[in-house]
Amino acid sequence: MRRLPSLTALRTFEAAARHAHFGRAAAELCVTDSAVSHQIRQLEEQLGSTLFERDGRQVRPTPQARRLLHSLQQAFELIGEACDELRDPGSQAQLRVAVTAELAQKWLVGRLADFAERHPQITLHLHEQPLEATLPGSEIDIAITYGTGPDDASAYFVRPLPTLQFFPVCSPGLFNQSPLKHPRDLARHCLLHDDQDGKTWTAWLTTHAGDIQPTRHLYLGHAGLTMEAAARGQGVAIGDNLTSAEDLASGRLVRPFAAQVPSLGQYALVCERLRLDKPAVAHFIEWLTDQLVDL
Repeated sequence: MRRLPSLTALRTFEAAARHAHFGRAAAELCVTDSAVSHQIRQLEEQLGSTLFERDGRQVRPTPQARRLLHSLQQAFELIGEACDELRDPGSQAQLRVAVTAELAQKWLVGRLADFAERHPQITLHLHEQPLEATLPGSEIDIAITYGTGPDDASAYFVRPLPTLQFFPVCSPGLFNQSPLKHPRDLARHCLLHDDQDGKTWTAWLTTHAGDIQPTRHLYLGHAGLTMEAAARGQGVAIGDNLTSAEDLASGRLVRPFAAQVPSLGQYALVCERLRLDKPAVAHFIEWLTDQLVDL
């Protein structure tokens, strides 16, 4: 087996790094300040690396120590969950999933009843994943990020979701009131953007509508908002085969044109490899894979 430092030293380091203060770590662990200093010094000797930068009574973890802190917090959480399951085998497993707002609102939430029916022993906590974030938060088991995910394959499991296709969508009322027979007809309509730089619409228009210059634009925070605005007849949005699927199936939205372009980015499922052995994580990944079969 791989030789590891003592659990006491690692717990002491985790507390000191989290508090950025040896004294507060000592109070939490019910030991003296000198005991904390001794454990940290001993751990630094064993690892051959400085773990803290000191500024008076305050301490700051070094960049290498911050990575160790993150891994330890995940490991301690997994150990705690395993112990809870042994104490109470019939207890509900807890699963924390973070998803971007638009994907949660327009695609995932409507499918969670199926997950609950398949796995009633799992309590799922759904969190919002910021669009710019590429990693799961410290308490998150699985994140669905927008992007290719982290490069560190040794620490993270990454599964890219299928590439999306972008296409215009609008309400049936708007389509019937002001017909869209050709992509150039979009010049008369308000374009709804889910990005702030307009790149998504630009990519579609450049490919399929030549040099038209629509003059009316509305910029919203994410695709969930643009889909809602489009359904209410406020303009034409760029949809995709993931976040627009339910609205198209129900008839709230229609596709005026079949023309589409590949998405500029891609969703990816990201999970720390430490968590892959957690049954609830394995069940969710398997279920999510089933949901994506038809994309």
